[in-house]
Amino acid sequence: MDLLQIENGKIINTSGKVVNLRGTCIGGFLNLEDFINAYPGTESALRKHMLDTLGSVKGKMFFDRMADNFFAEDDIAFIAASGANCIRIPLNYRCFETDDKPFSYNEEGFKRLDGILKLCEKYSIYVILDMHAAPGWQNCHWHSDNERGVALLWTHKLFQDRFVALWQEFARRYEGRNVVAGYNLINEPSTGNPNGEHAFDFYEHYKPDWNAMNSLYSRTVKAIRDIDPKHIIFLEGDNYSRYFEGLDTPFADNLVYSSHNYTSPGFGSGPYPGYYQSEAGLVYWDKNRQKMDILNCQGYIFSRQHNVPIWVGEFGSQYHGEKEQLHYRLKAMDDQLAVYNECDINWTTWTYKDAGIMGWVTLDPESDYMKIVEPVQQMKRNLGAENFVAQYWDSPGRVKSRELADLILAESGNYQCQNAANAYTFNYAALTGYAAAMLQPAYARRFANMTETEIDSIMQAFNFKNCIINKDYLEILKQRLTE
Repeated sequence: MDLLQIENGKIINTSGKVVNLRGTCIGGFLNLEDFINAYPGTESALRKHMLDTLGSVKGKMFFDRMADNFFAEDDIAFIAASGANCIRIPLNYRCFETDDKPFSYNEEGFKRLDGILKLCEKYSIYVILDMHAAPGWQNCHWHSDNERGVALLWTHKLFQDRFVALWQEFARRYEGRNVVAGYNLINEPSTGNPNGEHAFDFYEHYKPDWNAMNSLYSRTVKAIRDIDPKHIIFLEGDNYSRYFEGLDTPFADNLVYSSHNYTSPGFGSGPYPGYYQSEAGLVYWDKNRQKMDILNCQGYIFSRQHNVPIWVGEFGSQYHGEKEQLHYRLKAMDDQLAVYNECDINWTTWTYKDAGIMGWVTLDPESDYMKIVEPVQQMKRNLGAENFVAQYWDSPGRVKSRELADLILAESGNYQCQNAANAYTFNYAALTGYAAAMLQPAYARRFANMTETEIDSIMQAFNFKNCIINKDYLEILKQRLTE
């Protein structure tokens, strides 16, 4: 495979041919997420409960077999056959370094990643390595494996030192591997709320710490370049990859900038094209609006101002619920993909495989695993203990949480804060955080008395051959991947 480089604002191969990176993210593999792997709460806390309940041997085996089945050669062959040429692999730093042994690296984690890289070479699929969960947490949300809701990476030198050193370790190992398209330094950074997310630092009140971001970016890029001078480095904007206006101008060769662009029709209910609720009121969404959305986003504007490539590292629609609504969400996704291709934007969808929400392939709801965890899934639905999944937003737990959030806002006297913003941030802390964590013992007990053989069999639910292909979605993807 050719080493990818940047020339005149485009990604090119060694022959000078433009390469448009198009593919998907492999969430749930080396960084677990609640809605993808069908469990409550954060990964690190869940691992502790499973080890406590199953014992160290079976507890470790549980997650090893999940990973073994979640992403393997059949998955890579399927992705390649669809017409994709790249994948983005979210990484949890805990796969490669433990908190009790900082700066000492876990060969088992690298061995698993190396195996995937070898298979991707076989199928000519480029890999973007994405630090999805960084030491000290780069944002306040569950997908950075963050149960406490603080983002200490931006204020603690030790976490920054570990972050830089870990990226240097990746550079040492993969400096000569052309299958690696590049290094995505930080997923969805959020510098403006290191002590936790609140309504008074949310939406219009959010204030990025550009000095902290620019300093860490420049330091990490230099550290990588001292070892690996050639690979692309992907830099995301602040506030979950939405803000770019305070970033330093491109300061090194082979930089690509990454925006995340989830849109209302991908999550909402109602016809598409049609009207969807937003902060600005009802907004009419159609293909023209999809184009306006990306052309007016700060990431795209930044890339055009500085003649650097733009990559939409995450976006997607959700495909659960009523059949008619699925049709509208698929149509919205098709328009979004068409616009990205028309505008020469690189992209990777979120996500490849999950438990029936937005994957190219999904776990079979009739599998043993999904049947075993269904009672806990129902608890999550009742509480609304998953913030990303649209079907949870009107749950009984959310209704009660909104009442308490409104009371807190009224008593606090923070009248500059919107009720909706206050409820949103409160739900993250109370439901996606605390309530979801309270459900983890119940999840662990579902597997408490199982043998190793039974665990091995149950984890086969994650194997590609036992999953369901989202055929309507795949039909759209095949067309857009090969345009």
